[in-house]
Amino acid sequence: MESDKSNRTGRRDLLLILVILSLSALLFAWNRSRHTSPAATVEISVDGKLAATLSLDTDQEFTAKSASGGTNRLLIQDGEVWVLEATCPDKICIRQGKIQHDGELIVCLPNRMTAKITGGN
Repeated sequence: MESDKSNRTGRRDLLLILVILSLSALLFAWNRSRHTSPAATVEISVDGKLAATLSLDTDQEFTAKSASGGTNRLLIQDGEVWVLEATCPDKICIRQGKIQHDGELIVCLPNRMTAKITGGN
């Protein structure tokens, strides 16, 4: 009798896990589809103020300078943006890699810089 009860409990647990995994996959796919539209620009903010709005259609470099003296050198190439160099100690902004889709963001907390992709459909 106890074997039947534990078998039903195991099935319920498995069903619950499958439902949660399915919902997670659906939410991930829905969110990803919302942020894959082609983007047009990157908005670079420093110290909470918009420093530049640059087109992703033109290959270019931009150096963001904060009031505290920190700098981030960004590169736009082939419709992608990434941080080439930064004066921050941890270099997390460099390791964030390339961004190209609407809504994606690179953040450098020590230098108070953000680069956000905008202009998607």
